[in-house]
Amino acid sequence: MFVAARERLLPLARLGCLGMLVAFLVLVLLCTVVNWLSGTREERIDMRDLVLDVSAFPEGWALQIGPYHPPKGKHLAGELEATIVQFERLPGSLVTGHAVLRYRNALQAAVAFYTTDEFANRDSNVTPWAVPEGWTLESPTADHFRFACAEFEVLDRFLVSCKAAALYDEYVSVFHTHISPDYLTLEEVEIILRAIDERMARYLEEGESKGSRQASAQ
Repeated sequence: MFVAARERLLPLARLGCLGMLVAFLVLVLLCTVVNWLSGTREERIDMRDLVLDVSAFPEGWALQIGPYHPPKGKHLAGELEATIVQFERLPGSLVTGHAVLRYRNALQAAVAFYTTDEFANRDSNVTPWAVPEGWTLESPTADHFRFACAEFEVLDRFLVSCKAAALYDEYVSVFHTHISPDYLTLEEVEIILRAIDERMARYLEEGESKGSRQASAQ
């Protein structure tokens, strides 16, 4: 009798353990989502501080336009605000740009980062987007970082374009340029990307520190 009762209760016990495990996993997931869904940082950062300035470029480069704020949703969908700056080597030459976009929180920024394909291949692609041979730079600061180049045919010209996209908490950084020996080399692009990373790290850290000091004073 006892054996039969134990055999009847055993599946229920297993089901109960499974239910507890599922409940625990749901709780962990909810805690993660609540953490990610927490509002924007207490101390706002001036977006103009996050975009590049001409000091990151080789001698002879100049600001072409910006920093300026495009309408919401015109770059990556859903951002609260965006700031764009563009540079040129010579007046009327090809343009190199840097955009920083701010989202409500890190979760929304991550969703935009992964669902908006900055590296989508188009009809003008001669080669698909790919990491250049010998490229080893990784961002020590960004939550996620991607860099790739592709060759395009534009008005009977063949151009090599490169892009770097990086996720920093609730911010997304997108840098794009063309490369050639007489425009920008990959070595010079690496210097520029390091400057972006250092700038993002400095101002995000300063913003967090200032916000913490204000919270402590209250």
